[in-house]
Amino acid sequence: MKRKPHGIFCLEDDWWHDFNRTSTVRPVLALISQGVARDVPHVHRDVGTREELVYYLKRWRQKGAGQYAILYLAFHGDEGAILVGDRRRKGARVTLDDLADMLGTGLTGRIVHFGSCETMGVDKRHIRRFLNRTGLVAAAGFKSEVDWLTSAVFDVLLFEAMLRYSLTPRGARAIRARMWNEYRALCDRLDFRMIVRHTLLAGPSRDSTTGI
Repeated sequence: MKRKPHGIFCLEDDWWHDFNRTSTVRPVLALISQGVARDVPHVHRDVGTREELVYYLKRWRQKGAGQYAILYLAFHGDEGAILVGDRRRKGARVTLDDLADMLGTGLTGRIVHFGSCETMGVDKRHIRRFLNRTGLVAAAGFKSEVDWLTSAVFDVLLFEAMLRYSLTPRGARAIRARMWNEYRALCDRLDFRMIVRHTLLAGPSRDSTTGI
């Protein structure tokens, strides 16, 4: 029996706060759903405030949402954080520690991708603390500022790779290896990084100088 595909739960901010600019990652979700042999369930919700982020993250962590194992956070970002709503507003910066508080624990078998600039450009220990606190298998994203359209294309390729493997530490390492083996130039260009949570059975870390 074929394994059901991992679903994608996407939360997206208003990128430009301009009614005349309607950029959205919705086509990424539509494209990945059409690019595989079976339908990929996905949810998309617009998030404009910290309170809305908390609400939808709580919804995602509920047992009934377990089919949506991939969390896709499409926001502006900076080092170790995403930016929610008007970036000039106090409280717009949501750090990895903040996200860990919002998500809670026990999220084994799930993974997060930060579709945001610079969020993963922080000391690896901070990312590992985030993973250990939440139980998430891995976190992926970009260490530097990225072009919006190029990163959206990359997200399609990344999700396609995620759909091929189980969301376990071993599967996550296979996803990371596939991205670097097949799309190395694009990974370098976007400063892509994927950190996998250590487990007692995982053995020594195999992180190399690429993708860490």
